[in-house]
Amino acid sequence: MHEYRIHTLVDITDNGNLKRQFPFKTPAGNEIHDKHTLAVARDQNSNFATMLQLLQMRGNITWEQSPYKVEMPNLGNHAFGSYYEGAHTTWHFQFFTEQSGVYGEFIDPTENLVDDFSLIPIMTECSNTAHFPIQTFVTKELQGTDRQKIIGALAGGVINTYFSYAGPIDK
Repeated sequence: MHEYRIHTLVDITDNGNLKRQFPFKTPAGNEIHDKHTLAVARDQNSNFATMLQLLQMRGNITWEQSPYKVEMPNLGNHAFGSYYEGAHTTWHFQFFTEQSGVYGEFIDPTENLVDDFSLIPIMTECSNTAHFPIQTFVTKELQGTDRQKIIGALAGGVINTYFSYAGPIDK
């Protein structure tokens, strides 16, 4: 097995089945008690489903636990863009593949993930603490349309998602 991780400022909480009667608690621990909290939970599930679909375009993945969130007092030592300073909530998701090279070559084992996730739309009405100038997964410095370049230049680095490869593991 090969271990990968996604690190993001996008709320990718997995709330599980939301078709239950109010009030109830999701597997992630969120209290759903009205239409508003249900809408937030659905948007979180949408981001989680989008992430899974993007990951599974190239191969099957397995995981042992749902994404977990961490309250970060400072994003200084992370690969998020300079636009995001100070305290923020981050989400992390560990997943595994059986094959090597699914998401990139030996030199950069996550290069295909960076391309696959780049500028894919997200739901932002969740419990994100970061403001997203572009409501997408941003995995690399903006290139492309003049509007994207202007937003990138004005905002500084707006990378809100990055990946890491932990290598082969015995499972």
